[in-house]
Amino acid sequence: MSINSRNKGASGERECIKAIYDLTGIELQRNYSQTAWGGHDLIGLDDWAIEVKRYAVADTASKKNWWRQAVDQAKRVHKRPVVIYRADRQPWRCIVQYPLHIELYDIGDFRCTCDVDLELFCGWLREEM
Repeated sequence: MSINSRNKGASGERECIKAIYDLTGIELQRNYSQTAWGGHDLIGLDDWAIEVKRYAVADTASKKNWWRQAVDQAKRVHKRPVVIYRADRQPWRCIVQYPLHIELYDIGDFRCTCDVDLELFCGWLREEM
């Protein structure tokens, strides 16, 4: 990973943390041990393993790869995966399993996800609190 992409990722994580805080009042932190040990990007939500992606373009193939990565990381820590991503000059979006609370579907199947804006996802978080 180049220094520029690492910096863009770290900057994206900080931007995402602020956006979630502004919408929910929930204080999240970057997972600094993710580089050494693997794992999801943001910590602070008991039920969610948050993977943050900040790219120029968010195409379907990328989203499928991000979802696979998020699912693998979430399974390791027994949490629900969410990919929060933002393409250049676009608002934050979230990929989550759908339906949210039903385990009848294969969590790794990208066809069993929905893509929602960050404000809606944060509304779901507030309802869970």
